[in-house]
Amino acid sequence: MTIDDPAAYWDLLWAGGTRYRAVDETELAALKQHAGHGAGRTALDVGSGDGALARHLAHLGYTTTGIDCSLAAISLATENSTTSGVTFHVADIEAPGPLPVAEGAVHLITARLVFAFITDKSAFLERVRHLLTPDGLFWVVTPMADRLPEDRAWVGITTGDKDLLTTGWSAVHTTDIDTMRCYALRP
Repeated sequence: MTIDDPAAYWDLLWAGGTRYRAVDETELAALKQHAGHGAGRTALDVGSGDGALARHLAHLGYTTTGIDCSLAAISLATENSTTSGVTFHVADIEAPGPLPVAEGAVHLITARLVFAFITDKSAFLERVRHLLTPDGLFWVVTPMADRLPEDRAWVGITTGDKDLLTTGWSAVHTTDIDTMRCYALRP
């Protein structure tokens, strides 16, 4: 599904009270196994929504920036945040403008429940590669379309999306959690 105006689309849902699958302990354990502790390292949470994952990264010691194109989501994340080491910004990873992080300086980039909604996946992956440090980690959590009911398959990624996502990384590790797959990708 292509979303013509992502900021308006997600604003309507977040402001209307829609909430999404919570980060669970299995997912957090898999993330910690691949990302480790963040002392002295930076993280970028793309599509941070209510900020739960960004706050968890800050608890792991990462200096974390959460971005979302939705003002309603960032407002919710900011209202709920008493965690130090995390900031939230309205920013669209697909927009050509600058982001609140420096290229080549991010140790961990997370994209949870985001990849299926990216319009230009190739450009997105190229941008992620430019933002990551050479020893960085790109952590993607996404539903798999073939594991979802037919009427919900559009929120997951296809085999073609999976192939695009995993091509060109020096290391690819996956962890399956019911309908979702976690990808740990290294430059």
